[in-house]
Amino acid sequence: MSDMSEHRPGSGRMDGLLWATFANCALISAILVPAHIFVQGVLGPLHLSPVIDQHYDTMWAALNNPLVKIYFGIVSALVFYTFGHRVKYMLIDLGVPIPKYWLSLATYGLAVAGIGFAVFVLISVP
Repeated sequence: MSDMSEHRPGSGRMDGLLWATFANCALISAILVPAHIFVQGVLGPLHLSPVIDQHYDTMWAALNNPLVKIYFGIVSALVFYTFGHRVKYMLIDLGVPIPKYWLSLATYGLAVAGIGFAVFVLISVP
């Protein structure tokens, strides 16, 4: 008995690459985002660490540092990519009758647009 299903060599490579990227992004953002919230939201108000608050002087000083801009850009890219991948597979699991190609284009396109907007804001802030 032979298996009649067609399998092209390398056909699952893109899905595997997207899942591996998603796993890495989800892990890093699951560590960075709560740590950021803890430092800025708990330790900062207790005066145990410097905090970026809503005052113009501290926000301007923080966003003038290129390392802070890079950090915010990386965190936003991780979160937006994780969002796009999760939404795509959530819609697939819900049985939304949209071809997988168009669903990927829409969800990853929204993620890329979000990343682009975040980078634009970070670059345009003096």
